[in-house]
Amino acid sequence: MKSLRSKTNQQRKAKVSSRYSAQVGQVTAETKLKATELFHPCDPALFDFKTTEEIDSTDNPLGLKRAAEAIKLGIGIPNKGFNIFVMGSAGLGKLSMTKQLLSQHFDTDKTLSDWCYVNNFANNSKPVALQLPAGMGLRLKENLQVLIEGLKKTVPSLLQNDKFINSIDKLQNELNGKEIAAFQAIEARAKAKSCILKRSHKGYVIHPVKKDKVISKEEFEKLPEDERKVIDESVEELRQMLVNLIKQVPFWDQEMRGKKDQLEREFVASTLDYLIGQLPADIMAVECIEQHIEKLKQHILNNIPLFNGSLETEVNEYTGQKLSFSPFTIYEVNIIVDNSQHNSPPVIYEDNPTYANLIGRIEHKGELGTFITNFTLIKPGAFHRANGGYLIIDVIQLLNKPFVWDVFKRTLLSEEIKIQPLEQQLSVTALTALEPDAIPIDIKVILVGDRMTYYLLKRYDPDFGQMFKVQADCSEEISRTPESCRLFSRFIKALQTEVQARPLDRSAVARLIEHASRLVEDGEKMTLHRDTISGIMLEANYWAEQQALKLITAAAVEQAIDTRRFRSSYLKECITDNIHRGISQIQVEGETIGQINGLSVICLDDCLFGRPSRITAAVHLGQSSVINIEREVDLSGPSHSKGVMILTAFLREQYEQQQPLAFSATLTFEQSYGIVDGDSASAAELCALLSAIAQVPLKQSIAVTGAIDQHGNIEAIGGVNEKIEGFFDICNADGLTGEQGVIIPKTNTVHLMVNQQVRQSVAKGQFHIWAVDHIHQIMALLTDQQMGTPNTKGHYPPHSINAAIVLRIKQMNKALSHAINRSRTGPKR
Repeated sequence: MKSLRSKTNQQRKAKVSSRYSAQVGQVTAETKLKATELFHPCDPALFDFKTTEEIDSTDNPLGLKRAAEAIKLGIGIPNKGFNIFVMGSAGLGKLSMTKQLLSQHFDTDKTLSDWCYVNNFANNSKPVALQLPAGMGLRLKENLQVLIEGLKKTVPSLLQNDKFINSIDKLQNELNGKEIAAFQAIEARAKAKSCILKRSHKGYVIHPVKKDKVISKEEFEKLPEDERKVIDESVEELRQMLVNLIKQVPFWDQEMRGKKDQLEREFVASTLDYLIGQLPADIMAVECIEQHIEKLKQHILNNIPLFNGSLETEVNEYTGQKLSFSPFTIYEVNIIVDNSQHNSPPVIYEDNPTYANLIGRIEHKGELGTFITNFTLIKPGAFHRANGGYLIIDVIQLLNKPFVWDVFKRTLLSEEIKIQPLEQQLSVTALTALEPDAIPIDIKVILVGDRMTYYLLKRYDPDFGQMFKVQADCSEEISRTPESCRLFSRFIKALQTEVQARPLDRSAVARLIEHASRLVEDGEKMTLHRDTISGIMLEANYWAEQQALKLITAAAVEQAIDTRRFRSSYLKECITDNIHRGISQIQVEGETIGQINGLSVICLDDCLFGRPSRITAAVHLGQSSVINIEREVDLSGPSHSKGVMILTAFLREQYEQQQPLAFSATLTFEQSYGIVDGDSASAAELCALLSAIAQVPLKQSIAVTGAIDQHGNIEAIGGVNEKIEGFFDICNADGLTGEQGVIIPKTNTVHLMVNQQVRQSVAKGQFHIWAVDHIHQIMALLTDQQMGTPNTKGHYPPHSINAAIVLRIKQMNKALSHAINRSRTGPKR
C-alpha cells in the first residue's frame, strides 16, 4: 500500500514537472513582430478596373443582410405590432438602407385612399372624415365648387323669373284676400250690431252708431241703461273678434312664408337636382359621398337666402373688412391626404416629429378679438401622409419632443388617428375646439436609432415590445476578403455618385479600404459607416481639385486622412509638449523599480489618440491587500477596478499557496486627474507590482498594454494602433535609441494597422513591437530575466524573478511575525 502511494506521488510529480517544463518553453519564446506584420495592406491589383467609372454601384446594402431580411419580414407581415426598429450607430446609413429596401420590396398592388374632411351639417364642431379612392378627393372638391358656383349664379335669376314672381304674387294675393275677407266679416257684424270700425294711429276703434251717425260720449251717457248695456256687449263682442283676427294674422303670414319657402325649395330643388345629376357617376357611386351630397342638398334648400345674397355677406357689417371665412366655406372639401400622384404606398420620413407634425393640428384665425376655426383649418400630420404606407422616424428625435411618445403609442395601439390639440389635452386654453372624426390607419412604422435606446425602451416600456416586434440590427463592419473588397469598391462607387465626387482610381479605392480597416480597429474587417467614408472621399476630392487632378488618387486620400488627423491633434500636441518639457513625467530610457509605462487612449469627438501613463507600485508590510489609489478617490471606473482585483487574484494564486502574503501594495497612475477606466493597463500594473516585490528594475524604454486573467494570460485590448503610435511619437521626438518599443497582446496582431512612420522605424530596427500571451513573457522582456518555474520540490531557479519574489515574501513574513510578537510581549527593559 505504501509503495503504491509512493508511486502515485511520483507520477503526480512527473506530471507537474512536465507541465512546468512546457510552460518554461512557452514563456521564454519572445515574439518580435516584423514591419510587414504591422499593417494589412490592400493590393490595388485585386481590382479589375482602373477607375470607379468602369464599375456599377451596388444595389443591395453592403453587409446589412441581417437587417435587410428583418425589414423584409416586417414589411411582409401585415398584422398589428410588426413594426420595425432599425438599430445601429450613427453614420451607418440606416435611413438610406431602409428607404432603399422599401423602394424595392413594398406592395405596389396595395390600394391607396384619399382622406378628406367635410362639414358636419348636424354639428359643426364634429367634422366628418371621408375615405375616397386615390385621386377622387381633388375631383370631389372641384365638382362641389362647380356645383356651389352654379347655384350662386342660377338661384338669383331663378327667383327673379316671371313664373316664380307670379306664384309669389298669387300667394300674397291669397293672403291679402283672406285678411280683407276677415275684416269685411267683422265690419258686417259691426253694422248688424249698429257699430262701425275706424282705423286710427293706435289701431282700430269701434264706435256705436244711431241713424248712421256716430254716438258721442255725452249722447251715450244720456241713453237708457238697458240700451247702454246692449251697446257695450256689442262693442265687446266686436273688440274680441278684432283681437282674434289680429292674433291670427301673424299665423297667416307665417303660413304664407312657409308656402313661399316651399315654393322656393321646389324651384331651387329642381335646379339643384339637375346640377347634382351632372356630377360624375363614379363619384356618386361612393357611399360616403352620396350621403354627404344628400346632407349638403338639404342644407342648401334650408338656406336658399344665402345664395341670393339676402342672408349673409362676406364682409363684416361693423368693420367693413372681409370675413375670415366665406359663408360658403361650409360646402368646401378639405383634402388632407391626396394620393392622386402616387401609384405606390407612400414612404414618409418625418425629421421633426413634434406633437402637431405627427398627428396633425387644428389652426385658428383671429377675428374681432377672438380666434375661430372650422374644418378647413384641419392640417394633416405624418401619420395621415403615411397612411397606407410607411412612416420612418428617428427615435431620438421622437423621444426628445415633449408629450409625443404617449400620443405616438396611443395611435399605434388604437390603430386610428385622433386629432386632439395639445393645449386642449392639457386644459390650458379656451379656444374653440373641434372634434374631427378619427381616421383608421393601415401603416408600418419604422423607427431608426441606436441599440442602447432599443434595449432601454424594451426594458422600461411594456408597450414597446407589442408595437415593435421586428428588430433590424445593422452590422457595423464586414469581413475583409478579396470578394468583399470588390463589393466594397462598388459601395465606394455608390458613395461617390451620392456625394458627386470625382472618380477614384483603384489605388485610392485600396487606400480607402485600408483606412476602413483602421477605423474599425481590425485589419481583417472593414467599417460600413457611410458618413465617415464619404467624408474622407469628399476631402480627397477637394485635394484632387486643388491639384487639378481628374481622378482621386491614393495620395489625395492619404492627404485627406493626414489633414483630418492634424485638425484634431491640438490636444495631443499639448500633452506631448508637456511630456517633452518634463511637466508630465514619462521616462523612455533607463530602468526603475516599481515603475512602468502603461498605454491609454483618449477619445474626444472623432479624435482618438494614445498617450503613455506612468504607473507606479509601492510595497510595504501588510496583510495581502492591493490598494487601487484611483478607486480610493473615486477616479477608477468599474473595468479598471476589476482589472486590479484580477491581478490581486493572480498574486494570491501564484504565491499564497505555501505561505501568506505578508505585504500590502498600492498602485496608481501618476499625474492622472481624471477617471481611469478599462482593464488594458492591468498587465502593466501587475508588472510594476512584481517589480516592486522582487526589487527588480523594469526597462522604461518599453511600454506595455494588455489585460490579464487570473492565471496571467494576456488578453486583447482596444485602441492598439493609437497606443503604439502614441508611445512612438514620444520616443521619436527625443530620438529613437533602438531599444524602445511596445508590448501588446498576441491576440491583437490581427488589429494592427499602424501608420507608415512606425512601420519604417520597425523595419530599420529603431523601434520594436512584441506580441505576447503571458505575463511571464512581458517580465522577461522588461528585465532580461526569466520569471522561473518551480521544480518538483516547488523551488524556483536561482536568479529568477519568482525566486526573488518568494524570498521577499519570506522576509516580509518574518518581519511581520517579529513585529506582531513584539506588540504582544511589549518592549524589553
